[in-house]
Amino acid sequence: METNFGASAPYTVGVEEEFQLLGHETLGLASFIDTVLAARSPGDEHLVTSELSSSCLEMRSPVYRTVSGLTAELPGLRRRVKGLAEKGGALLASAGTHPFSAPSDGPVSEGEHYRRVEEEMGWVARTQAIYGLHVHVAVPDEEGAIHAVGALAKHVPLLIALSANSPFWRGRDTRLASTRIKIFDLFPRSGLPPAFRTWGEFEGHIERLVAAGSIPDYTWCWWDVRPHPRFGTVEVRVLDAQTDPTRTCALTALVQCLVAHAVGNDNAPEDPLLTAENKWRATRYGLDATFHDFASGCSTKARDAARSLVEELGSVSQDLGCEEELAGVIEIAERGNGAGRQRSILADGGTMERVVEDLVRGTA
Repeated sequence: METNFGASAPYTVGVEEEFQLLGHETLGLASFIDTVLAARSPGDEHLVTSELSSSCLEMRSPVYRTVSGLTAELPGLRRRVKGLAEKGGALLASAGTHPFSAPSDGPVSEGEHYRRVEEEMGWVARTQAIYGLHVHVAVPDEEGAIHAVGALAKHVPLLIALSANSPFWRGRDTRLASTRIKIFDLFPRSGLPPAFRTWGEFEGHIERLVAAGSIPDYTWCWWDVRPHPRFGTVEVRVLDAQTDPTRTCALTALVQCLVAHAVGNDNAPEDPLLTAENKWRATRYGLDATFHDFASGCSTKARDAARSLVEELGSVSQDLGCEEELAGVIEIAERGNGAGRQRSILADGGTMERVVEDLVRGTA
């Protein structure tokens, strides 16, 4: 297996943001990906690309040595992406799901990879009109990647609670904070990652799946957190797309600090059943969830867990220069996640269309 760990400076970061492409008149999802990609200039070819859903545009950031670099440039990157969407005839919005569009209305994107996914997944592929934020953090070596994945898996529930931004599906309130999480659970090899103890265990697992004809390569393992050997990173995939770019940066800082804190440390796996229970509670209740606290053996509120974790990572954030961005996690905990904001618009007498309009305004 080709690996590039150590090729970049440790703990450099990059993000992939998946945006919804909408029709101007309907405010619904629309298959604009081909016209938007056709509108790219040569300088934009590495910035934006397609995803499985033809109503999805993915923005890939450059690699940054610090999260503050991402903070400085992300608003401008989003404006460029918005401009491309408008040239291609679309509106741009960012949230984990669209509030009212039917996901199966649009085709999957063109390309051999997407045709192969659709052939393998069947109907499941057409349910995936969902939009995530993926955070990559460079790690120095293979064993560091395994340590980081194990440590991040413990915090998947809190990451969901903070980032939850998809309460609606096909015009209905699902009563979930993150509907996107449950829709993606339809995919095989999704969810919490296996508890690999060494790089050899991970590599052996992938080799067996490839030999069995189950997957072509490791990128078909769509776990919440995974090593990405070709990029030399650990990738967090569980986050809902964020409407506010400052929240993208806050969550990136949290992931970066968790990775830096984990590499070189022995991270004994927690009870996977309790971690899975915490994940469900975060998916259902978001920041109103209560979690099993592995340190105390008692329950803790998600907001309190966020505050405690930020405090624990304080010295790490100072070393990485992301104290300001990490403090944004406390702001999310206090003001609420995106799911709460979407619901508040309806509670104030708004409509699903008003929710979408708010998402469009907040995105770029």
